[in-house]
Amino acid sequence: MNWRWSRGSFARKMTAVVLLASATALATLTAAFLVLDSLSARAQLQSRLSTLADIVGQNSTAALHFSDSTAAVEVLQALRAEAPITSACLYQLSGILFADYQRDPGPRACPERLDQVASAAQDYSRVVRPVLRHGETAGTLYLRSDLRQLADRRRRLLLLATGLLFVALAIGGIAGSLLQQRISRPISRLALAMQRVTDEQNFAERVEVTGTDEIARLGLGFNTMLAEIEHREAVKKKVETLQQQAFCDALTGLPNRRLLIDRLGQTLAAADRTANPVALLYLDLDGFKLVNDSLGHHFGDRLLVEVAARLRSRVRQSDTLARLGGDEFTIVLAHLRHASEAAAVADALLDDLAAPFLIDDREVTIGASIGISLYPDGATDSAELMHQADSAMYAAKRAGKNRRMYYTHELGSAVRERLNLETQLRGAIERGEIHLHYQPEFELSSGHLMRFEALARWTHPTLGMIPPSRFIPIAEESGIIAALGADIMERACAQAVQWQGLAPYPIQVAVNVSSLQFDRKDFVPEVIAILQRTGLPPALLQIELTESVMLRAADHAAAAMQTLRDLGVSFAIDDFGTGYSRLNYLAKLPFDALKIDRSFLPGLESRSQVKALVHSLISMAHNLGMRVIVEGIEKPEQVSMARAMGAHDVQGFLLGRPLADPATLISQLAKKDDEELCVAAGDRKLW
Repeated sequence: MNWRWSRGSFARKMTAVVLLASATALATLTAAFLVLDSLSARAQLQSRLSTLADIVGQNSTAALHFSDSTAAVEVLQALRAEAPITSACLYQLSGILFADYQRDPGPRACPERLDQVASAAQDYSRVVRPVLRHGETAGTLYLRSDLRQLADRRRRLLLLATGLLFVALAIGGIAGSLLQQRISRPISRLALAMQRVTDEQNFAERVEVTGTDEIARLGLGFNTMLAEIEHREAVKKKVETLQQQAFCDALTGLPNRRLLIDRLGQTLAAADRTANPVALLYLDLDGFKLVNDSLGHHFGDRLLVEVAARLRSRVRQSDTLARLGGDEFTIVLAHLRHASEAAAVADALLDDLAAPFLIDDREVTIGASIGISLYPDGATDSAELMHQADSAMYAAKRAGKNRRMYYTHELGSAVRERLNLETQLRGAIERGEIHLHYQPEFELSSGHLMRFEALARWTHPTLGMIPPSRFIPIAEESGIIAALGADIMERACAQAVQWQGLAPYPIQVAVNVSSLQFDRKDFVPEVIAILQRTGLPPALLQIELTESVMLRAADHAAAAMQTLRDLGVSFAIDDFGTGYSRLNYLAKLPFDALKIDRSFLPGLESRSQVKALVHSLISMAHNLGMRVIVEGIEKPEQVSMARAMGAHDVQGFLLGRPLADPATLISQLAKKDDEELCVAAGDRKLW
C-alpha cells in the first residue's frame, strides 16, 4: 500500500487527501450529530414518560382509593395512544400489583411486586412515580417505554447522513479535482520543464506564470533560477571562447604559441624530475605559399586543417602539437627514452606529409622542413629550445627542404653569423656599402653591346666583399629585399641614363628582381616612379625574373608584367631550366627573353643530352617569340656553339667581367663601332 501510495501521482494523492479529509470531517460531524440527537431524543422521551406518569397517576388515585381495578385498567389503557410505551404497572401502597397495561401480547411485563421491578436497561426507558392523593402516597406507577422509535430515527438519520456523505464526497471530489488541477497543473508544467532542461540542457526554457500565490512564486523562482543559470552559462561560454581564442588556434583548434609556451614549461619541469630528455620539433611546410598564392587562401586554410589532422594522428596524447601561425607547427615530445626517438618521429611525419592531400577533388602534394632541438643536452630553457629548433628548421630549408635537421653548436654559430649579417645588412644601404657592378651582354649577330646586367656587391668594412649568394637570401628571409631591390633598381636606372650619351645606340640595363619583391602590390607603381625620377626610357629597362615567379600567382604576375610591357619595359626569365620549370605558365607570361643558365655550358661539348636539352630550350624560346641569352660564356668555342644553336645574346667572363664603372668600356666600344668587335681580356683576343 505504501509502495502504491509512493508511486501515485501528485494529482491523485491530492484528490485522495481531499476526499479523505472530507469523509473524515463528515463522518465525525455525522457521529457527533447522531450522538447528540440520540441523547436529546432520549431526554425528550424520558420527559414525556414523566409527564404521562404524572397524568396517569393523577387519574388513578380514585381507582386506588376505591380499590376499583377495572377503573384503573381503563385509565392505563389510555396509554395505548402512546406508541413508545410498552407497559404500565400500577401498584398499591403495599407494593402489590393493582392493575397493568401491556402493549404487545405475551408474558406479563409487570412483576407482582414493586420491589421486583428491574432497573432500566439500554434498550428501553422507564419512569417510576408515586401516586398521590391529597398529598399522601396512595400507590406507585411504573411506566416502561422501548427505544424502537429512537432506533428508527437513528437509522433514518444515518441513511440521510450517508447520502449526504456521498453527495459531499462527490462535491469534494469535484472540488478536489479542480483544486488539484489548479495546483498540480502548474507543478506538472514545472516538472516537465525541469525534465526538458535536464535532457536538453536548454536553459532558455521558461514556464508560464499566472497569479500571485505560492505556486506562481514557485514558477517565478524557477524562471529566475533558469535565467541566472543561462546567464552563468553564457558567461562560462564567453570565458571558454576567450580562453579558446587566447590559447588555441582559430583555424585548426590546436594550441597556439601562448599555450605552447605554458605546456613546454610544464614539460621541462617534469623532465627535470624524471631526467627524461625532451625534444622540440619545429615544422614549416615547403611549398605552402605557392599553394596559397595559386589556389587561394581558402584552399590554403583547408590544407592547413588537413595537415593539422594528419599531424595530430601521429603524436601521442602526452605530446603537444601546436600551430604558431602561417604554415609553422611545433611538436613537444615528452617522456623520451632516447634523444634519437625524435628523429624517428620527424621521419614518420615527413612520410605522412609526403602523401598527397585531396581537397575539393584536387590533389596537392607538399613537404616539410623540420628542425629538432633537445633538452637538456642542447637547450637550458624553453626560449632557447624554441630558438634552436627554429634555427635548425631554417637550416633544413637551406639544405634542400623536405628533411629534418638537429640543432648543433656549429649550426648555432652559423645562425648567429647569419643574424649578425642580417643586422648589418639593414644599415648597409644607408651606409653606402651596397655597390653595383655591371656585366655586359653582347648581340651575336652584330657584336654590339646590348645591355649591362646590374649585379649587387656588398663591401663590408671588416668582412670585405660579400657575394650576393650570401646576402640576397638573408635579405629575402628578413624582408629587406623590397627596400634593397628598389634601391638597386633606382641606382641602376640612374647609371643607365648616363650611358646613353657615350654610345651611338641605346644600351639597356638589366636588373634582377626577387620574386618576393615582384609579388608586392606596389611593385608596378614603384618601377614607374623610378623611371620617372631617373628619366630612363622604359624601353631601356629589362627586368630579370627567376622561374619562381611562375610558381606563384600567375594571373597577378601576368597582369603586372603586361602593365610594364605596355610602357616599354622588357622581361627576361633568368636561370631557366634549373628549377621547377612550368612550361604551361611560361606561355602565359609575357617574357621577351630567356636566359640559359651557366650550369648547362660545361656539358654542351661532352654530353649530348645536355646539348639536346639546351637546343630544345632555344627552339621553344624561338617558337614563343623570345630572344635567347646564354650566360656563363668562358670559352670561344662556347660562343660558336651558342651562335650555331640560335642564341641571340651572350654574356660571360670571356666577353667582360662585372665593372664598377662601365663608362670606359662603352667609350672604347663606341670608337670601334665601324670595326670588327673585339673584346680584350688580358693579352688574348677573345672575340
